[in-house]
Amino acid sequence: MDTDIDNEPAGRSERRTSESEAGLISIETNPLLQWVLVNGNRWVVSAVALVLVGLGFIGSGVIWSDELVTLFTEEQVVQTILLALFSGIILLVSIALSVNSIVLSQEITALGDQEEEIEETFSFRDSVREHTNSDVSPARPAAFLEAIFDSIRTNAEELSESTSNDGAALTSQVGLIADDIVTQVDTVEGRLENAVGISEVMFAGIQYNYSRQIYAIRQLRVDHEGTLTDSQLENIDELLTTLKYFTIGREYFKTLYFKQELANLSRGLLVIAFPALVYLVYAILSLRAGLLPEFPIVGVPSIIWFVGFTYIVGMIPYTLFSAYVLRTATISIRTLAAGPFILDSSDGSTRFSENDEST
Repeated sequence: MDTDIDNEPAGRSERRTSESEAGLISIETNPLLQWVLVNGNRWVVSAVALVLVGLGFIGSGVIWSDELVTLFTEEQVVQTILLALFSGIILLVSIALSVNSIVLSQEITALGDQEEEIEETFSFRDSVREHTNSDVSPARPAAFLEAIFDSIRTNAEELSESTSNDGAALTSQVGLIADDIVTQVDTVEGRLENAVGISEVMFAGIQYNYSRQIYAIRQLRVDHEGTLTDSQLENIDELLTTLKYFTIGREYFKTLYFKQELANLSRGLLVIAFPALVYLVYAILSLRAGLLPEFPIVGVPSIIWFVGFTYIVGMIPYTLFSAYVLRTATISIRTLAAGPFILDSSDGSTRFSENDEST
């Protein structure tokens, strides 16, 4: 296997670079985008969106004041908009509650099923504890992933040391794999140290590209099966097992995270939907009865302020729903393949082989 990265064809190298730049790098390198999609509190993200909507609405009122007043005095126009928001909120809450009910139905199981699930969880934790030589496997997701990453780094370093005196091809190939593992582990552990909530822990965990490493390690074993010693084969198996434990743990945490996000979304929509619906009804009745006083506020007619505020209230459930869906979709799309599969051609990790790339 050719492990010299410099020998890669120029066309393929350029294609990979352009794909990487157009791929997933922007989320990691853009703090604002990362805050909007993952790290930011969903209520705060929703509030920022509402502020931008309100500023745009009031800005339009300042620029086209007379035109908007004429438009808003036509009751039918404003009522149509508010009734659409009213109906949409009811539909949105119904959809969220229906999805939540489906998830909850999976949790309502027989005692035997609950016992089996708990036993499997304990069994997995015991396996990780024995594999990482720990007294007790950590209970918190961040600490659990850190223990796994420490073990991955140790396994990679042991494999690199065991092959340091072998042939140049084997030593170079193992060195590429070990360097990539150590680099990625250090980066992810740095993110885990600053992770606060489960969403930040999940986002840190999904930065680790284990799929390509699993492929490279398996290819290493096939290419040098006749020259690898029993000790080296054992080190390879240990590393593959640790990566498998990381995969299982990350997927389990992702399941728990999605359940938590769905519960928070359903609760948030129920909390905000009821006052929003009540206010929309009162706003429609007030416009219908002509109860709004006509006077300017900061140079903007009162009816523009009233309609703008009502519009913002009606948009709260939508922005909150969008904020939660943006985060879950971001986590989901980054973890589509569970196991040793590579779906994203814009992968920016170290390239170990020409054989794992499609032309």
